[in-house]
Amino acid sequence: MPRTLFEHLSPDTGAKRILSLDGGGVKGALTLGMLRPLEAELRSRSGAPDLRLCDYYDLIGGTSTGAIIAAGLALGLSVEELVDLYMRIGPEVFGRSSGDGVFLQSKFDTKKLRRALQGVMANKTLGSEDLKTGLAIHAKRIDTGSAWVITNHPLGAYYDPPAGGVYPNKRYRLVDLVLASAAAPTFFDEVVIDVEFDEKRRPIQKGYFIDGAVSANNNPSQQLLLLALEPAYKFGWASGADNLMMTSCGTGARRPQVNGRSYRGLPPGLRGVHALRAMIYDSQVQAIAMLQALSEPKKPWRINSELGEMRGVCISGAPLLDYQRMDVWLDTKPRPKRRGDPQPPMTGLERILGRELDAHVLEALDLMDNGSVENLELLLELGEGVGRTFVDANYPDPKFDLAEWRRA
Repeated sequence: MPRTLFEHLSPDTGAKRILSLDGGGVKGALTLGMLRPLEAELRSRSGAPDLRLCDYYDLIGGTSTGAIIAAGLALGLSVEELVDLYMRIGPEVFGRSSGDGVFLQSKFDTKKLRRALQGVMANKTLGSEDLKTGLAIHAKRIDTGSAWVITNHPLGAYYDPPAGGVYPNKRYRLVDLVLASAAAPTFFDEVVIDVEFDEKRRPIQKGYFIDGAVSANNNPSQQLLLLALEPAYKFGWASGADNLMMTSCGTGARRPQVNGRSYRGLPPGLRGVHALRAMIYDSQVQAIAMLQALSEPKKPWRINSELGEMRGVCISGAPLLDYQRMDVWLDTKPRPKRRGDPQPPMTGLERILGRELDAHVLEALDLMDNGSVENLELLLELGEGVGRTFVDANYPDPKFDLAEWRRA
């Protein structure tokens, strides 16, 4: 029998499991590919062919495309149901741009994304009983400069404050919160949400929200660890590699690079876009490095040439959690200059797929707005191959199997 929300959130019901989901636009399809073997492995262990990830993970948190997936999973959707959603979102939302994305108008229409999500989230709120497990959504309120991390924990400070105070988080509609988290600058307009009402329930203040990546939470794993352990957030979970685990899923990694001379020749707006992308990448890597420094992952992620994989490093003495990063480098290769030139060696992701790809196909994999069916299918296939390199009988660690599985 699935656990209740109380059983997921209570610190008194045993070890806890966190699923952290990065932002990355349509590259969320790669995340879903990685989640396929994860869900399949957990179904095999439990003996329940219809198990959902919300049955296993006690807190699912995401940013941007990760927030879409997190909300869907917390509502009880299967990975395959979310794959179907992304196969619709890609062509419908990212099929044709409506603006230049830099100076005059955002590149895509937020209304199209809202319509696509409405079918899944309808008018459900953060306090809805339809949420089967803990949920955390990350956004940036640009008018006040504050990073919003909104959870469905009933004891949270703003979840259901006393009457006459701030508007209760539990009343916010999921679709509004997810759209706020996904409002990536240049791609979508900011999302405006009524955040304060008078005694007659008339809105008197609005909040202006953009993508949570701008708050350094595109990889939300550090913030999710704080949610679990910092007393102010009221989760009160125990630390330690036997008590707390986290699966952190990326959307494919590629270091953002630009030719220096070309960069100097760009208009200031475009230079700002490049700088923003570089900042988001740096914050993602910083989060991975910090979580690896507080744990001993079985398959550590390579940080850079100085830190390497950080294997055997645990600056906290004893690990604070069982942590595993799941992602893949989106390697590229040079385009052949002349017909008949020898092919470069296969990239790591080509070896995962078991075939070579044209250079322009590899380059396009890292585009957050490449919503073509062919690209989405390739991201799913790649993600599934990557997932199988991490997920097996030993991961997730069987010590985090649910007690009822062992009794079955």
